[in-house]
Amino acid sequence: MRLLCNALIFSVFYLSLFPGYSQLAPVETSGDALAHVSSPTSTVRENRQRISVVVGMEHQLFPSYLLARATLSEKSKNYRLGDGDGNVSVSFHNPGLNTSVRVEVGATPFSEAAVYEGILQEPDRNYEITPRIAWNFEKLRGLLQPTPVNFTVTTYINNEKVGHRTVVATMRSVNDCPYYWEDDETGTGDLDLNYMYVAYINEDDPVVDEVLSQALQNDIVDGFDGYQTGDRKRVDDQVFSIWYALQKRGIRYSSISTNSSTGISQNLYSQRIRTIDQTWNNRQANCVDGMVLMASVLRSIHIDPVLVLLADHCVLGYYRDAEHKDLACLETSMIGDVDLRKIMSVRRRKASRKLFTEARQRAQRHYRTSKDAFDKDPRYRFIVVADVRKSGIRPIGR
Repeated sequence: MRLLCNALIFSVFYLSLFPGYSQLAPVETSGDALAHVSSPTSTVRENRQRISVVVGMEHQLFPSYLLARATLSEKSKNYRLGDGDGNVSVSFHNPGLNTSVRVEVGATPFSEAAVYEGILQEPDRNYEITPRIAWNFEKLRGLLQPTPVNFTVTTYINNEKVGHRTVVATMRSVNDCPYYWEDDETGTGDLDLNYMYVAYINEDDPVVDEVLSQALQNDIVDGFDGYQTGDRKRVDDQVFSIWYALQKRGIRYSSISTNSSTGISQNLYSQRIRTIDQTWNNRQANCVDGMVLMASVLRSIHIDPVLVLLADHCVLGYYRDAEHKDLACLETSMIGDVDLRKIMSVRRRKASRKLFTEARQRAQRHYRTSKDAFDKDPRYRFIVVADVRKSGIRPIGR
């Protein structure tokens, strides 16, 4: 037995002297091994680093996010190189002075292959490389259910291949809207993404013209002129004519917000939102769906909408004046509370007007009782759509 123990001790000692033995150590799944490119073995061991590959938010990619921010540039940070959108990035420690680096990202069904080449000038610094990804926006718009996607990333330092990794990410449905991320992964802090609701507002969608055409046929207003007359009652009448058109269309409340990705992350929050053509054609809407549809139509006639986001609920706001001093709120989830088909035709407009008034009163109460929470609780947000548009957030389209 003693001879066996001595043999084992000698074997372990011999293997520890063998070059490259340290590379047999377990490698974490979060990154690849990156060795310093200088030749002495001791230096290589001392400067072993990790290559970290980050894809999306916790390996979740949202087509709505990619489409809405397609024309925006990421804010430049110290030691971040590349002009990508940050949804695919590689981080590692620069091993030396003026180090050449090359990062290759393979093609996917939703993007073309991408390459970044550059020089890391400062030694002993942590760098992040974000290659520009050429996304296939048409495929992103058409994705109606989540699907796995492989991202293969290869890294070269001074022309030596030091990392090769494939990350399996999930490309979510275009109807999935991320609105908050408690970021425990990258250390950059929580991300308030509530502005993403505005991406589903699309004043250019052909559905808007259909809604306005039907609204004019109701003879409530003779045209849509926004704030031009300065008459706040006329503004209300324009909004009511749109409400009445949606009621006559037969849009009913449908609380569909859960999908297969719900709860997949404890830190990443998202909401399923129908595009406005889906709401119009399928005649179904929850509070968010009705809000973005009406906001889209109001934007097109130059009445400024506001998204009033509450804890587990939302209502539509709109300014009754061009100076934005008079705000009215509307509970869009009540559109389907009255089935006009069951009411005599001569009484339908009156019944719709009564419901419209009640929907305003209820939404106004929600807003008043929650007003103090907007500056304190991240679940409460007051979003002026025009301001978000000016920041560069575009409609996702269809």
